[in-house]
Amino acid sequence: MKVVVVGYGPGGAAAALAARMFSPKADVTVVTEETRDAHQKPGASMALEFPDTEALRIADWSPEALRKKRVDVLLGTTVTGIDRESKTVKIEGPKGKKTLKYDKLILATGGVPKVPKIPGSTLPGVFTIQDMSDTSEIGKKLDGMSKIAVVGAGFSGLETAERLMHLGKEVHMIVRSRFMRRQLEEPMSSELRARVPRSIHIHAESSPDSIEGASKVEAILVNGERLEVDAVLFMTGVAPNTELAESLGLEIGSLGGVSVNETMQTSDPDIYAVGDCVEMADPLSGKPMLLPVGSVAARAGRQAGVSSVGGKKVYGDTMLRLQYDRIFDTDIVCVGHSSTTSKSVGIDSTVQYFEDPTEFTKAALVVDQKGRLIGGQVIAPRMGARLGYEILERVETGAVLKEKPLLKPRHERLKEHLENTFGPIR
Repeated sequence: MKVVVVGYGPGGAAAALAARMFSPKADVTVVTEETRDAHQKPGASMALEFPDTEALRIADWSPEALRKKRVDVLLGTTVTGIDRESKTVKIEGPKGKKTLKYDKLILATGGVPKVPKIPGSTLPGVFTIQDMSDTSEIGKKLDGMSKIAVVGAGFSGLETAERLMHLGKEVHMIVRSRFMRRQLEEPMSSELRARVPRSIHIHAESSPDSIEGASKVEAILVNGERLEVDAVLFMTGVAPNTELAESLGLEIGSLGGVSVNETMQTSDPDIYAVGDCVEMADPLSGKPMLLPVGSVAARAGRQAGVSSVGGKKVYGDTMLRLQYDRIFDTDIVCVGHSSTTSKSVGIDSTVQYFEDPTEFTKAALVVDQKGRLIGGQVIAPRMGARLGYEILERVETGAVLKEKPLLKPRHERLKEHLENTFGPIR
């Protein structure tokens, strides 16, 4: 059994390891244009400050670690052609041209940054961040820059703005609607914004009109206001990279991603696809969704790797969104659906709010019409993961929230215990 994986992100690395684990005799090869070891996506903004950092390296996914598990990783290698008829992959890399045979092929080609087509968007000083190489290159150019615009307010945009602030830059955040619009309920989004330091200049409900400059970025025009900046970073999400899949004639879905079934199999039974390049069916509604999230890509890779070598197991958590980051001294946890994403796939939902004022913690709980918890969010100064885990466990099991509510805050439980033991506390 020969398995070829194209791509070395979370989906590709996880797929290669799963294929090896479930089929020790399989010949597994990863082909990637990247020249760096696999790295963490959350925290990648560290490379803005430390361009040559090794702190984000994922040791278990390094080429050396994978080769010890008999997974061959071909760094700096480009796929120049794939023939479905002969099941061959033509590649070109440091060792020249070569043809690989495959029995099963796994595409993990990721996404491409979405950049608005506005005047000046190709000027030197306009950047996007797709991987560590991009971040490192930007980091090497920051010394002579003092004012920077960050367009977008998702996890990556917020993380980047925080790092630039710590570097002493004047940071302008251009936010089209509100912070983390798809992941957070509006009150949670407002709560997060309130915790952002005042030194960050927030331009809410704004979009860039144009970028000005003769030979490099000099300013960005936002809703008619001219902001003098030295650089513009577009952190506005990614679109599925389906170029290779389309060249193979694979089915592309209505949202623009490669269509896959629950085992991550494409319209060609010998080809699988995972990560930002695919669209998957939401398990609750069956409607297609794009989920450009590293943890989802890794679980999809696990599913594809197992299925590619003949495994029959179908993992129920492949589509479950789980994101956690600590930004601006705030824990941000997102699990499952928000009311925005549930509406996009035709699920009617309501939102209940949970607050622990002693811990300055707030949570939003998204419940479907059957009372099941289908998602939730946490904003907390600390210990957000603890509450996030309570939400995750209930979402995974399809728990009805009334039957299995979240635990009361610790101070309330302690007060109840004391009153049950010593009588009412006045």
